[in-house]
This record gives sequence, structure tokens and C-alpha cells, in this order.
Amino acid sequence: MSIDQQIADLEQLVRIDAEIKDLSDRAQTEKGDIAGVRSEVGDLERRIAADGERVGEMEKTRNDLMQELRQIAAQIERSRERLGRARNEREVNAAERELDELRKIQRDRDEEVRKLVGLTDEARGSIQDSQRRKGELSGRLEGSLEGSTKTIADLEQQLAVKQTAREEVIRKLPRRLYLRYQSILGRGRTPVAKSHDGTCLGCFVQLPPMLFHQMLSRTEFGECPNCHRIIYYEPKGAAAEADDGAEAGDEAAADQASPFREDTPHPGGEASN
Repeated sequence: MSIDQQIADLEQLVRIDAEIKDLSDRAQTEKGDIAGVRSEVGDLERRIAADGERVGEMEKTRNDLMQELRQIAAQIERSRERLGRARNEREVNAAERELDELRKIQRDRDEEVRKLVGLTDEARGSIQDSQRRKGELSGRLEGSLEGSTKTIADLEQQLAVKQTAREEVIRKLPRRLYLRYQSILGRGRTPVAKSHDGTCLGCFVQLPPMLFHQMLSRTEFGECPNCHRIIYYEPKGAAAEADDGAEAGDEAAADQASPFREDTPHPGGEASN
């Protein structure tokens, strides 16, 4: 196989691999979006459950405090009765100290109940927010799942076609050349570069003169000593001429297809001069 054919095959392989990467990234993004929504729904469900447990525990603690407050209120009432029945200063002082202690405990318990009511309301608000967000995500998931699944299936089908095309190109290449290509591709860079004037167009480093001189004959590939890409020589005007030829062919085809070419009479009139 001539080196020109190998160059064409390598460039085709580069294009196919770029398309495969693009398709793979798009499929991964679609899958990631769905997985991300499902993960957030799972987090919200766990948060709702945890907040629900907190509300239950705080309600139980509040009920226990309310029961204790009722008992303290009864004790305060009995202390007042003892104060009213006190017969001397010692009994009066004892009853007043008991009342002060009970009233302090009552204030403390009232403050605890007030804090618990605030925390319970906050937890209930968190549950409502989480349930609302979960509903939004669930609706989004149900609405987009079918479309995303179809998109992923389409992308995977295109990937299969590209992989088949890739295998066909690989079969044409010499094994050693393909192994070099695959080794460079595994490092996360485009494996092939060209040079017009002694500069590697992959990393833009000047090639050693002897290497570039060897490449001029276009009988073998070189290896860039800096980026280690497979490199070959292409005359500077070759790519531009190929592009110009393609454009000229397109223009000629368009001219032939046009109903208003300059040498064709216009409908209902003479040919324009």
C-alpha cells in the first residue's frame, strides 16, 4: 500500500475517532442528566424521611414537656395552698422558695416548648419544600425520560455504525502503524499531524532538518520528537488546491443545475449579453 493511501486512511481514522468521541460524550451527557435527576430525587426522599423522623421525635418530646408542665402547674397550686396555710415565718419562707423553684422550672419548660414548636415548623417547611422539588423533578423525569431514552438509542446506533467504519479502515492499515496510532490516541491526543515547512502542525515545534528531509520523499512516516505524533509531509499548496478543486466542482455543478445561467435564455425573453 502506498504511503498516500495510508495517509488517507489515517486521516479518515482520525475523523471517525473524533466523531466517535463526540457521539460518546453526547450519549454520556444524556445518561448523566437522567442519572443526576434520579440521584437528586433519591436524596430528596431520604431528606423527607429524615425530617419526618425529626418531626415525630420533637412532637413526642413536646408532648412529654406539656405533661410535665401540667404536673408543675398542679405543684404550684399546692404550694400556693401551703403558703396560704403557713403559720410562721419559717413555713412562709419554705413555701415561697418552693414556688420560686417551680416557677423557674415552668419558665424553662415553656422556653423548651417554644423552641421545639419553632424547630418542628421549620422541619415541616423543609418537608414541604422537598416534596415540591421532588414533584417537579419527577414530572421532569417522566416527561423527558422517553425523549432521552430515544436520543441515547439513536446515538448508540450511530456509534455502532462508526465503529464498523473504523474496523474497516483499521483492516487497511499496516499493523505496526495502527499500533502506533492507537498508542498515541490512548494518551488523549490526535495521533496524526502534517508538516508543510518543517514545523509539526500538531505541536508547532520545529522538526530536526534531517527528519524533515527524510519526510520530503513521502515514502515513510516520521515521528515528531516533541509530541510523538505520526507525522508526514504535505506540500503547502496541496490542501488549498484540493479545497479549491472541490469548491470549483461545487460551483460548476451549481451552474449546470441553475435555470438562469448566462448562456441560457430567460423564460419569455432573449439570452442576456
